[in-house]
This record gives sequence, structure tokens and C-alpha cells, in this order.
Amino acid sequence: MNRFQQWLAQHPKAHVALTAAYFFAIIAALLVMYGRGNFETPEFVYQDF
Repeated sequence: MNRFQQWLAQHPKAHVALTAAYFFAIIAALLVMYGRGNFETPEFVYQDF
């Protein structure tokens, strides 16, 4: 294990906090990408129909 993994093993609350921050960052990125209300499918999906 590297030093960061050893540190996380010794600090379980920090591990939980960093994991939660990681998931909140993913949710925030999804909100930024799709929060504008643009849920249209790309044109290439229906070009052969």
C-alpha cells in the first residue's frame, strides 16, 4: 500500500468524508451537464428511421 492508502486506513472518518465528496462531485458534474434542461437525444440515433 502506498502512503495515502495507509493514512486512509488509519483515519476511517476521513475515508468516509472523501468518498462522500467524490460522489457529491459526480452528482454536481451531472447537474452541470444536464441541469440546463437539454434532454434531447442526439440526431444520429434516429437518422436511419
